[in-house]
Amino acid sequence: MSLAPEKKQHTIKVWSFQDVLLELYRYAPGPAESLPKHSHAEYQFCLSLDFPGEYYYRGTYYAVPVSSLSIIHPGEVHSARDVEDRQNCATFRTLYASVALLETIAAEIAGHQTSLPFFANPIILDRSLARLFLDFHLAVETSTSKLEQESLLLHVLTQLTTQYADAKASERSVGREQNCVRQAREYLEDNLAQNVSLEQLAQVVNLSPYHLHRVFCSEIGLPPHQYQTQVRIARAKRLLSQGLSIRQVSIETGFADQSHFTRHFKRLMQVTPGRYRSQNGKSE
Repeated sequence: MSLAPEKKQHTIKVWSFQDVLLELYRYAPGPAESLPKHSHAEYQFCLSLDFPGEYYYRGTYYAVPVSSLSIIHPGEVHSARDVEDRQNCATFRTLYASVALLETIAAEIAGHQTSLPFFANPIILDRSLARLFLDFHLAVETSTSKLEQESLLLHVLTQLTTQYADAKASERSVGREQNCVRQAREYLEDNLAQNVSLEQLAQVVNLSPYHLHRVFCSEIGLPPHQYQTQVRIARAKRLLSQGLSIRQVSIETGFADQSHFTRHFKRLMQVTPGRYRSQNGKSE
C-alpha cells in the first residue's frame, strides 16, 4: 500500500523587540491562496523576498513584486492574495510598529509634534532600504548586540519616514552635538566589551536615542553600532597578534559568540580571524 505524500505546512516564526513585532512567514509550495479582509492596529511593513503577491488596499489593487517593501497604515482594511501557484516556498518578513513609535520618529524628524506619517505609495522598490530592513530582521533573529538592533530599527524606520512619508526634517543647530558625539565615541571605546544599548548611550550624553543616532551618523558617517564594531575589530586585531585564542578574543571584545565575531571580522578584514592570526605568526 502506498502512502500519500505528506503535505507541507506553512510556518510562522515570531519575535518581539521593544515596540515592534517581527514575523517570518514561509508558505509551502501549493495552489494560490488569499487572505480575507482584515486590519491591524499598528503600521505593517512587509518585505517580499522571493514570491510576488497582490494587495487590495484603500480601494485599489497593488502588485507586490519580489524585493519590494509594502506598507499598510493602522486601521486600514486590506486583503492579500497570491498571483500564481507557489512552485517553491514563498518567504515574507513583516514588521509591526506601534503608532506611538512612528509618532515619536515623525516628531523627531520634524523637530516638533506633528501628525502621523502618511505613506502615499504603499509599495516601495528600494534595494538599499530592503537590505536595511532585512539586516534589522536578521539582527533580532540572531541576537546581535543591543546597540546594533536598536540602531538598525531607528535607521530603517527613519529612512522609511524621511524618504517615503510626508514628514520633513528640521534644521537644527549642531552646537553642542559635536561634543555629545565625541562623548558617545569615547564611551563606546572605553566600554567596547559591554552590550551597550542606544538608550544607555543616549543617557550618557543627555540626548534622545533618535537625536543621538541622527547626529552620530551625520558627524561620523556611521551609525553607532557600526562604529562600535570597528572599535571591537581594531582591539581584536591587537589581541590576535598577541597570541590570544579566537574564542578568548571574541569574549574580550564583546561579541555574542565566536561565529558572530568571525562574521564581522571577515566582513571588515576580508580574511577570517584564524587566517589573520596564522599570517601574523600565531597558531592555535
